[in-house]
Amino acid sequence: MTAIAQKGEEIITDYQFKSIINREVFLFGHCRATEEIARYLLARGVRPAAILDNSTAKQGLACRGVPIAPPERIRDYTAHNSVVLIASRFRAEMAAQLRRLGYDGEIVQLGEDNSFAEFSLSADTLARKTARMRRGAARLEQIRARYPGRRLIICPYNALGDVYWAMAFLPAYRAKHGIGPTALIVAGDACRQVAEMFGAENPVTLEQADMDELVQAVVFTRATDCLIAHHDRPYTDDSIRWLDRHFLSFIDCYKHIVYGLDKTAAPVPPSRLAEFEQREKILPGRSVILAPYAKSVADMPADFWRRMVAAYRRRGYAVFTNTAGRSPAAGTHSLEIPLAQIVAAAEYAGAFVGVRSGLCDVLYTARCRKTVVFPDCYYSGTPYKVADFFALPGWERIVGYQSRPRAKAARLTARYFSGAVRRRADSQAESGNSR
Repeated sequence: MTAIAQKGEEIITDYQFKSIINREVFLFGHCRATEEIARYLLARGVRPAAILDNSTAKQGLACRGVPIAPPERIRDYTAHNSVVLIASRFRAEMAAQLRRLGYDGEIVQLGEDNSFAEFSLSADTLARKTARMRRGAARLEQIRARYPGRRLIICPYNALGDVYWAMAFLPAYRAKHGIGPTALIVAGDACRQVAEMFGAENPVTLEQADMDELVQAVVFTRATDCLIAHHDRPYTDDSIRWLDRHFLSFIDCYKHIVYGLDKTAAPVPPSRLAEFEQREKILPGRSVILAPYAKSVADMPADFWRRMVAAYRRRGYAVFTNTAGRSPAAGTHSLEIPLAQIVAAAEYAGAFVGVRSGLCDVLYTARCRKTVVFPDCYYSGTPYKVADFFALPGWERIVGYQSRPRAKAARLTARYFSGAVRRRADSQAESGNSR
């Protein structure tokens, strides 16, 4: 469980949980922290009325079945029948917006009231940070003792795509610097599985809280035997600011920023992939596997998937959802596919369609029809679209399902089956290969 979920659980419990379930609960601001809070509430039988968000690109979508709506939705509710939960350091601005809309109900901040406490120089903060750093330093010494003399490659987040590209370019980095065997440290079991696809032997697997402490120790002590393999700050001299002026794709960030490689460096494919063990369940070459869920992308409109499923079925395909613990898309069969088997599964099926997530990175080398679905929005604070930054060369792509979802779903699926999306993918692949 992440830190924000733990904090939310503590505050919601202290905040008289029974009073929450007797009122309409709203969350303000769709982000990963909000998704954690929604997951916590849903697991305890409380379905939020909506997630309020100012982004018109997200409005009309849903997160775990909870609709994402404009903040004006709150005008229909009062202090007697509703409460708004906020998990953001911009609580003051968000609360002021709600008041301007006329909302007079309770607004609850899930987190410390002093959102900048983590960055202050108070005695409490320094003591807490010092204790965390010391715990991280002790764990670092244990890992060094386990792998004496090895360079430590640290993938700091539980993110499949980050680990995939860190592993794909690691051999080129080792060759450039004449580095021998390395030791890998990852967060979470799924990331361990991705690392093992590249031949990593016994990677150190930490919980996210323990990983955070380890990273703090590495940064604080300026450990020269460690490389934090991540494309974002503070590990790579604030690459987000660099991206304000220059474009690099997500993949190229690992090549150039994380590892300092030149444009000739090529990623290696995973070498330890498993055979698909559920072949009897699907029709070879005439099946499509859907992956409609991602941790950091809002759920797509159900109508999009309904049209995609119907179109494939009209063409004689069997349609499956890689559920990963979620419900299958309507009209599809459920499949739980281990990560090590996902490439073989997609190749055996013949087609894959999924929202942009780390699973798409894992499937990067799969030899089948591959289509990635992107939101039509910008990456972080940069001037570049998510579809460009997280592009996957050679993949077909569908962009922009948020705007007027029903009408756009019809157009996008029509273009997909007309071949227009595939022709664009072929063109992009040729462009990428000519660089």
